[in-house]
Amino acid sequence: MKFDFNQMPDSDTEVIRHHSRSFSLAAKLLPASIRTDVEKLYAWCRWCDDAVDDAPSREEAKSRILLLRADVQRIADGQLPVHAASKWLAALSVEYQIPSKLPLDLLTGMETDLDNPVFETVDELLVYCYQAAGTVGLMMCRVMGVEEESALEKAEALGIAMQLTNIARDVSEDWQNGRRYIPKQWLALVPKKDSTPSNEQVRLAVGKLLDLADHYYAKGYQGLPQLPNGSRLAIRLAGLVYQEIGNEIRRQDCRVIGNRIFVPLSLKLKLVAKCMFAEASFRFGVATKSTFPSLQNTTPFHSVINQRKFNMNDENRYLGYLGISLTFVMATTLFLLMGLNPEGTAYQGLPWIYAAVCALIAAGTGIMARRISSHLKPEPAPVEIRK
Repeated sequence: MKFDFNQMPDSDTEVIRHHSRSFSLAAKLLPASIRTDVEKLYAWCRWCDDAVDDAPSREEAKSRILLLRADVQRIADGQLPVHAASKWLAALSVEYQIPSKLPLDLLTGMETDLDNPVFETVDELLVYCYQAAGTVGLMMCRVMGVEEESALEKAEALGIAMQLTNIARDVSEDWQNGRRYIPKQWLALVPKKDSTPSNEQVRLAVGKLLDLADHYYAKGYQGLPQLPNGSRLAIRLAGLVYQEIGNEIRRQDCRVIGNRIFVPLSLKLKLVAKCMFAEASFRFGVATKSTFPSLQNTTPFHSVINQRKFNMNDENRYLGYLGISLTFVMATTLFLLMGLNPEGTAYQGLPWIYAAVCALIAAGTGIMARRISSHLKPEPAPVEIRK
């Protein structure tokens, strides 16, 4: 899809599918009530980014940012925007009360790119990451109905983590454009156009960048329990897919120069299954460290069982229903993936039917497991009789 600043695409989903398969996959897991609005928000962010990157000159890019910035201010003042793409943001800003500071900060980050940044410190890098992606996480929260301050902090952290991963992956491309997002304290080399550093020169710095990203991923995942049930699965998947890019970079010894790192579809499907399992575990009250890796003080569920003496019949029934429920959650995932990626047209409707049936069975048996678990009580501790 060739970018034309004056020509809108047919739909916001077209923008997503062209630019981000990972986000497109995660967006399909969002509830239908907000999926369209999330896609509109992503489309506006992506459109602005393309308007800057694909401008024929730096002066033209600057003028486009000024126009988009003026549109954000018009929206905040209750006026109609000038550019057609800004109408995506206008509708969302009114409905979800998105503060104008967030899209304005995003545009500031895009303007920073025009100046071919060479960051000196980690603090400068983190400010940029907030502008480029933390703002997106905060706007997404508004669309999902999340307003708690602690949850917003975690959403901002997850956006920063994703941007750090992007920077680690795109060192070579950014270098050729005269940009060095890795701070000078980690990489003292000065980028020059038409020159490329060696993997040995950047490898250690890329590793430090990924370590910093993991710190922010851990903080971001702490906010997952605060998200609505319908949105948590998609956000978890988006985070894990991006983090897996960093893991793949590490597996290749941080050699990102001349090597485009990506997550293969087979691994993405495994991550979908992992997220479905974690979501089922959380909803049915079996939240463990594997469900939310950042919860360091959570007692694993099996440890709780080992510490108590439940009625054996109830315990067996509980474990039986829980096992059946989780099995059908996995089956639901597989059928959903078949429906999202059909191999032929003859039976493309059947996976959705099977997925619906399996989801009903998973929900029913999950409810039964939870009801039984609420009646499980430990035997009273023996009373010590003092003589």
